[in-house]
Amino acid sequence: MKTTLAFLAAMAFSGAQAFVPMSSPSFTKSSSLSMAKYNSMDEILAKFPDDLPVLINFYDANTEAAIKGDIVRAKNLLKDRCTLVSIKQQDYPELAKSWDAHEKSPVMILFEDGNPKTRLYEETFYLDIVAKIGKFCRPAGEEHQELK
Repeated sequence: MKTTLAFLAAMAFSGAQAFVPMSSPSFTKSSSLSMAKYNSMDEILAKFPDDLPVLINFYDANTEAAIKGDIVRAKNLLKDRCTLVSIKQQDYPELAKSWDAHEKSPVMILFEDGNPKTRLYEETFYLDIVAKIGKFCRPAGEEHQELK
């Protein structure tokens, strides 16, 4: 049985501003059959460490098999630089739509401190994902230092 957060993944964008929904990203479950466990992006982001950006990968069930290997490779290469989370669009249709991630797959959004920083549409090759997202993360091998 697959979970709603089926596999961890990566995402990035070429450098334009990340999409921010016009309305609140919170939503109400549309039916009692919904598989969604979370009602907002804030709830999802709260599940992950604050010291790393969170890369949310919205993917379609039809593209899951084709992209899974590259997503896992990107996850492994970015593991010390950001937290990677995948969300199936069909499990969170309202959330995907509110973040403009419902018509293409994958759509990846990088969040830092709860705010969208950048995004990537339909990027599937792991080296491209790592290159594009890496420039928005701390350098490889650099540990997070708290300001004192």
